[in-house]
Amino acid sequence: MKIDKTGLFGVILILVGLIVYATSSLDQLVMMITWPLLSGSSEGKAVLFMMLIGSFLILNSLINTNRFLAPVNEKTTEYSPDGKKFLKWTILIILLTCLVGLLIEFSIRFKYGVSPLTIFVSTNPTSTTTSPMHTHVFKSVFGHIADTMGGLVPENVHTGGSLYPEVIPGGYFIFITLPLAYITGLLSLNMGKDIYRVILAFALALALIGMVDGGLYSQPLLIGLGLLFILYFVKKHFQFRQLILPLALIFLVALSGLALELAGNNSSYHEIKVLNQFEPVDLSGYNVLSTEMQGNMTVIRIDTSQSDKTTLESLFKTYEGRADGFFITWNFFSYF
Repeated sequence: MKIDKTGLFGVILILVGLIVYATSSLDQLVMMITWPLLSGSSEGKAVLFMMLIGSFLILNSLINTNRFLAPVNEKTTEYSPDGKKFLKWTILIILLTCLVGLLIEFSIRFKYGVSPLTIFVSTNPTSTTTSPMHTHVFKSVFGHIADTMGGLVPENVHTGGSLYPEVIPGGYFIFITLPLAYITGLLSLNMGKDIYRVILAFALALALIGMVDGGLYSQPLLIGLGLLFILYFVKKHFQFRQLILPLALIFLVALSGLALELAGNNSSYHEIKVLNQFEPVDLSGYNVLSTEMQGNMTVIRIDTSQSDKTTLESLFKTYEGRADGFFITWNFFSYF
């Protein structure tokens, strides 16, 4: 079985990923390197990142060099000599999946009659956050499978499975689009120099991870999608003006995210709407401004003197295993 240089590089990446998965000695180093790309990188996400890049490069190498796969190579080249038709389909599938993820986010809030621009935290049995700005609706479907199989992922990797009951059946959409995006992405690698294929595999891996974990406005998807836009629109004879359109497109996506962040911002107080609280909680550690009951929902307002991250982590401990979940408004400026 022949394999080219990029395929060999893919093998090395997968071996490193397996070592990181099996041991703990490289965890911190790998997470430190991948954190700027994956944002809040965990061991599982870093391993998946390396595995995805490696698998793209290995399979692409086999398609290009293995005589049994020659018909695949011929047909893909005939359909798209430069691979850009497949790349276009990949981008469209990724965007469609992200839009469906946003619709699922909004449908959860519509079901409970709360603002669409809030963070939802499922707290039974463990805490999982999701919001239009960083969605975990598709991750939770895979997390549920991992939880039911047991031992599939390390205990320190958060699966988000507790969110699963809120996202089905729409969350199953990822089982269609993720394989499709992977296949079209793989076929888009078919042409180009080695460095082009490595960069494209890198961008595809980031975009696919963001598609499942984080959604349209997540760091990996914005970086990956931005690179995919550039690789799609830049022609063989490169000129800097070719960067205008792809950079404008990714800027518009990022700008729409900023607009939603500001539209949902509430710097005056955090409004928390607790679902089906079945055990009493201690709120003495919070500066509670008001409390009222609305059916099976407890509505609490607290001040925003602490950052959103600190407030959320505290609320995890307060409501985990004591309610089905809660919605909370965000203070965008607390991150500065």
